[in-house]
Amino acid sequence: MHNLEGTMVEIGRVIHQRYLLQRLIQQGQACIVYQGLDQVLQRAVTIKVVPAQHISEYRTAIQLTSQFNHPNIVGIYDLIVEPDVLYIVQEYVDGRNFSALLQTQLSAFEVADLGVQVCRALLYAGTVARKVCHGDLTPASLLRDNRGLVRINNFAMPSDLNYFAAWNVLGGDGQVASDRELPWGQLSEGRRADDIRALGLLLYQLLCGKSPGTMVVEPPPDGRLRFMRNTPPELCNVVARSIVCQHPQRIVTADVLYTELKVIADALEPPPPTVVLTPLRQTDSFAPPQYKLAGANSGQLVNAMPGHDTTGLGAGYGTNSGLLEAPPAAATVADLSASMANAPQGAYAAAHISGALPEPASRPNLLLLFLLGLGLFGLFFAIGYYLSQMIFAH
Repeated sequence: MHNLEGTMVEIGRVIHQRYLLQRLIQQGQACIVYQGLDQVLQRAVTIKVVPAQHISEYRTAIQLTSQFNHPNIVGIYDLIVEPDVLYIVQEYVDGRNFSALLQTQLSAFEVADLGVQVCRALLYAGTVARKVCHGDLTPASLLRDNRGLVRINNFAMPSDLNYFAAWNVLGGDGQVASDRELPWGQLSEGRRADDIRALGLLLYQLLCGKSPGTMVVEPPPDGRLRFMRNTPPELCNVVARSIVCQHPQRIVTADVLYTELKVIADALEPPPPTVVLTPLRQTDSFAPPQYKLAGANSGQLVNAMPGHDTTGLGAGYGTNSGLLEAPPAAATVADLSASMANAPQGAYAAAHISGALPEPASRPNLLLLFLLGLGLFGLFFAIGYYLSQMIFAH
């Protein structure tokens, strides 16, 4: 590893009068990574500080990938060049790195889905219009955000030759990296196969038997593949075919690996949680209990709310209960309002007939009131006339 102590930047420094360094994330082989804040757009960013000896390779990688726009690839926001250092401002991914994923007991579905997402990124970069390989698909290049979206970093960077040399014991052919005479990031058949093998190694590290809390998986000394118990054999087979160079059915392209992993992921995907909506029972309504007479002359009141059903026929239908059939619980005001709002006029009239709605109060008989008033007027007139005759007669 190169000595990057001279590249360390103090926390709190503002780069280019815009990007505030907030905390150190990690120190890699060729750069130091910080979390920062874009003070103009007020968003979290990742800032890579690259020393002078690595500026050329990073600038080449950025030229190849600056136009990438894919949900599984970490985006590049800005590039700041100073005389002896390069600052790369990238999208900040809030989630887990590969070491954290190793400590998590991922399901077989999650591992297969992770592989599917990485294949999508490789397919995007390897189109005819781009022709870019990853070249350095190591644990340091993979993140998974808090929504489960896999994000790939470090496209077109030089291969970590020490990492791939160590893992060559597991199904390798003695060749650490293909086509090393080509510029880094330039796609070739050999490099396409190298990316697939690198992805297979990542999937194997997530599936192999390891002790709890493991943050780094070392290559097996005997070069044998060992998967965890209960790992689906189909998934083991696909991972082995992507790793073992001598396998008669070796997988060397992203489209083939994507197709096979997608079939496995679809078969293993757990069903979405189902929400069971329990209908409101009559006893759950907030209408007051309704009562009616049990017999014509008994005077006994019987609760019309449904009782316990022991016959399987429904509440109120006991064969030997001796009680009258219990009517359904009265509808609440909300129930009637909702039903009447959407009902036609005929239904509203029918509701009156059936008793669901109260009948409006009877209008008073105006003719009867008029005759009664006329009679009272004649009575008072006769009494007044009789009294006046008596007074004036004396």
